[in-house]
Amino acid sequence: MISPKKIAKIEARAQDGDADAIYDLAQRSLSGDGVAQDRNRARDLIVQAADADYAKAVFLLGVWEQTGEYGPADPARAAALYKRAGELGHGRAWLNLGILQQVGLGQDADLEAAAQSYEKGAECGAGQAAANLGNLHETGMLNAGEADFEAAASWYRTAIQLGYAEARASLDALHEATGIPAVMTDTPRAKSSSLWKRLLGLR
Repeated sequence: MISPKKIAKIEARAQDGDADAIYDLAQRSLSGDGVAQDRNRARDLIVQAADADYAKAVFLLGVWEQTGEYGPADPARAAALYKRAGELGHGRAWLNLGILQQVGLGQDADLEAAAQSYEKGAECGAGQAAANLGNLHETGMLNAGEADFEAAASWYRTAIQLGYAEARASLDALHEATGIPAVMTDTPRAKSSSLWKRLLGLR
């Protein structure tokens, strides 16, 4: 349990507009760690941090909008918040936006937009975003049903390098099916980015 003295310091920093402290207090208000559990206060604090362009807070607002934590679910609003958080550097936000775009939740399904969001998520360090992009390539969803196994393998390697261990099973399965090496010997992010740009006709 955090000490009252430390809580007082966090409260003081939050009063001074420190977004880290505001977000910390919001999380503590959700859990009751060191402060009274108060979901309404937590929401107000998260909104305050989001107004200061604190990426984690903007992302959390997006999650709440998607799940209906504080009212009816609004996936379209969630998508807008995920995009904003992603532009602030939040990789998981790009991942979540890509999923909404892929399945068409709160908007028309758009696989190219989803792929771009996944790539941005990978660039921000979200391994699952790279794995999802690998799956789009493997299943041919980006090229009129024609699979691109090399690109898929490259993105799976990227996902593994970013710490998303679940992509190892996908890479191994792809190796078994196609013979494409599953070893980590290249620089997949650069290679895959180039492949995706070619798919979009950018180079």
